[in-house]
Amino acid sequence: MLRILGGTAKGVALKVPDSARPSPVRLRKALFDFLRFRYPRRGRFLDLYAGSGAVGLEAASEGFETTLVEKDRQAIQFLRENATKARLKVRIEGVPVERYLQEARRQGLLFTVAFMAPPYPHDLLQDFERLLEARVVEAGGLYILQHPSDLHLPMGERRVYGYNCLTIIEAEMVGPRV
Repeated sequence: MLRILGGTAKGVALKVPDSARPSPVRLRKALFDFLRFRYPRRGRFLDLYAGSGAVGLEAASEGFETTLVEKDRQAIQFLRENATKARLKVRIEGVPVERYLQEARRQGLLFTVAFMAPPYPHDLLQDFERLLEARVVEAGGLYILQHPSDLHLPMGERRVYGYNCLTIIEAEMVGPRV
């Protein structure tokens, strides 16, 4: 059973769509221990390829203003149900990630943390580069990609959790907004 690990909705069980591959408990716990310390006043959290919402709803439970981006219809329905059940206010964008990033950049939207966990059959490096190029994270914020631990990206800080890994890049490392 997939549950929210901390914050105001701690323990709430989440429905998981068929298309989702939820982030493992160990990875989510480590991620939010790190984010809680780094951003005591929280900020804005972007969850791309949100799936069940395990990461994005965890962020909302921890006090982040959260946007979940997911195109799968079943996943969108479950995100709504999970957010309602957890009594969490989140923004759900039912569009492809690529389109959302283009629109967010055009509108000048900025987030404190942009988390991306694309389906592993994707070209993960290309997906992450697309996120970095969108420049939707404020200075001092983080771009985070979840990927298989056997993939070694030529950038960022690497944190391994069993078969999964996080690559983390601070926003200043990608240059100024254009």
